[in-house]
Amino acid sequence: MNTRGLGFRLLVGLLVLLSSVYFGVQTVRYFADPFSTTAVWLYRFEESVELNGCVIREEAALPAGDGAFIRSGRAEGERVSVHGAVARVYADQAALNMQTEMDAVERRLEQLRYARDTATGAEVSSQMDSQIFQCLLRYRAALSADRLDRAREEGSQLRTLILKRDYAPADLNNLDMEIGELENSLETLRDRTEREVRKITASRSGLYSSVTDGYEAVLTPETLRDLTPSGLAALDPDEQAISPAGKMVYGDAWYYAAALPTDRIEELRARAVSAPLLLRFTRGIDRDFPVELYLVGEEENGRAVIVLRCQEYLSDVTLLRRQKALLVYGSREGLRVPREALRLLPAGEDEEKRQGVYCVMGTEARFKPVEVFYTGEDFLLVRAAPEASDILRVRAGDEVIVRARDLYDGKILTGLGDMAR
Repeated sequence: MNTRGLGFRLLVGLLVLLSSVYFGVQTVRYFADPFSTTAVWLYRFEESVELNGCVIREEAALPAGDGAFIRSGRAEGERVSVHGAVARVYADQAALNMQTEMDAVERRLEQLRYARDTATGAEVSSQMDSQIFQCLLRYRAALSADRLDRAREEGSQLRTLILKRDYAPADLNNLDMEIGELENSLETLRDRTEREVRKITASRSGLYSSVTDGYEAVLTPETLRDLTPSGLAALDPDEQAISPAGKMVYGDAWYYAAALPTDRIEELRARAVSAPLLLRFTRGIDRDFPVELYLVGEEENGRAVIVLRCQEYLSDVTLLRRQKALLVYGSREGLRVPREALRLLPAGEDEEKRQGVYCVMGTEARFKPVEVFYTGEDFLLVRAAPEASDILRVRAGDEVIVRARDLYDGKILTGLGDMAR
């Protein structure tokens, strides 16, 4: 009995030892197995180069004369015909104050005439509320884009709309008398200011801009071919040419000049043949401008000046000069996978090696052949190989295996180590 009891205890101890070893090995494999997966997703990115350059236009500063008080009469980027008035020069502060008073009277007249000419029903009030809401949105958008000129215009329009809204439900019986008094006052102010105001007119048809920076005669389309990287960086504005009257911008085209390494320029030349170029300013404007590679300057220490030309949206860039931008010269779209996920299947006697990725399909690891058409820093853009069957075509949403031990096509993923994912 003692012999049999001892044997039984030894057998139980052996079984416990074997079980402990087994579960210990599985536990080690559980924590040591590198098995990991990630999702395949459709990825699109743009190929671009950063630029730091200048906007160049055909433009000329308007002469201000001897007047110390100048007031613009045009919106930024507004087109002006030949001999059209763009600004007024006032003899003194008193004349400018009268103009300000005259503007206030004109706004008040507009409000009262609107109140007289419209009904006072709920439909009109609702329409005015909608206009005020839209004006608020435009005002906020102008502030977000740092376009203070547009914000000023929208703010003035917003104040007018609010005052109109306040007058809509009012008693209109005495409005005609008040309108008449304001019209007489306005006529008197006009007679007084007419003698003390001089108009600045445009000698050519073009776009008006209220800001001059001294580069108007320094950076011109005629100087583009002579620009070098050092010359572009050393350009200084002509302070004497700055005019408080603003400037006129002529033509339909504008230019952007920046220095780049010559190897990047050659790449741009090659890509510009088959793909459109887009210029995107980093701040101030939220649209892309279609441009062309207009010319390339002389090389200087491995760099040269490129000049881009755009023949659209001139009115949007009248305030821009030195600007950082992105030049987008292409885009790629494909299925993004980690670089570690790409694997090569061993070749047989009569076949070449196949590259692809292992994907989780049910409880199996299946090999899906792919073609790599772009290699990024830590990712690949791939597409399904032409020889891949429909069921083995890699698609967005597939679960690709990034790391695993003893991976092969058809491997069953049911072990403890496989659950680490």
